[in-house]
Amino acid sequence: MIHQKIRHDPATALIRAVLTLARGAAELDEHRGTNWASATFTGMRHVMRVSLSGDEGLRTGEWLARILPEHEFHIAGHLVADITVSEIHRRDEGMPAMTLTIEALTVEAD
Repeated sequence: MIHQKIRHDPATALIRAVLTLARGAAELDEHRGTNWASATFTGMRHVMRVSLSGDEGLRTGEWLARILPEHEFHIAGHLVADITVSEIHRRDEGMPAMTLTIEALTVEAD
């Protein structure tokens, strides 16, 4: 029997986790991931932009901005070492809308 370590894609898992937290109120506009390494860890830096609209979307966006830095993510084979909302753009005229820029660092949990 061949045993091999299964590598899980942290970008897809992180995107899925953030969108799940938003309970269907957010859409992914963009994600950029770059490999990252220190002397003892390897991982990926993520920058993603999500959009939310309507009054419920604004409430959800404000809630996400508050809870993301302390949220405990469960991503197979990886830890979310750091996550923050680095930018919030809000539009109140017409259909209210919000865009969150989220930056994160995932590291392999070996």
